[in-house]
Amino acid sequence: MPSNTIDPTALAEAHRRLTELDRAVDETRLALAKLRACLPPCGAPEQCGSPIEVSDEQYDPAMWHDAEDEGIGGHRH
Repeated sequence: MPSNTIDPTALAEAHRRLTELDRAVDETRLALAKLRACLPPCGAPEQCGSPIEVSDEQYDPAMWHDAEDEGIGGHRH
């Protein structure tokens, strides 16, 4: 026959974990609020997330001058 008593140690552990979860949720909400505050305001709904058109024209080759020096690793001598 099952017992209707709860192990006090298990109950204390459940409360501890719920407190940790509650704290983590609060921290997540705070982080999300900070992130939202950093975002620029969105204009009209049709402007939010609208695609950015990229031209098919060739770029000026001077733009790529020394481009191989950028990125991870830097110069290799």
